[in-house]
Amino acid sequence: MLLADLALALGLGLGYLRWGREAARLSQDLAAERGRPAVGQWTARGVVRAVLPEMQVVVLTHEEIAGVMPAMTMGFPVASARVYEGIEAGDEVRFTLKGSAVGAVITAIEKIR
Repeated sequence: MLLADLALALGLGLGYLRWGREAARLSQDLAAERGRPAVGQWTARGVVRAVLPEMQVVVLTHEEIAGVMPAMTMGFPVASARVYEGIEAGDEVRFTLKGSAVGAVITAIEKIR
């Protein structure tokens, strides 16, 4: 019984320490997020991976967007269907995002020749 109590106390103690570290990390992430602009406009380059007209989304592999997000592949909603006319998978593009860092929308996209 003593061993079970000791194991329980040790488990709770370690869990509490881990929770404390996670809470501190989340606080740091939140503070960093508060430093980002709430709303903005950014221009970047990328490669179109897919155009999903039924969802009005363009999937891009893009360069780092300074102060907003690292280079990655992700889908972005578009402001309207006209934005992605003439764009297809494999095209190298320059695009403009507008909105918040979390909910940015592509407002313009053009092929790079």
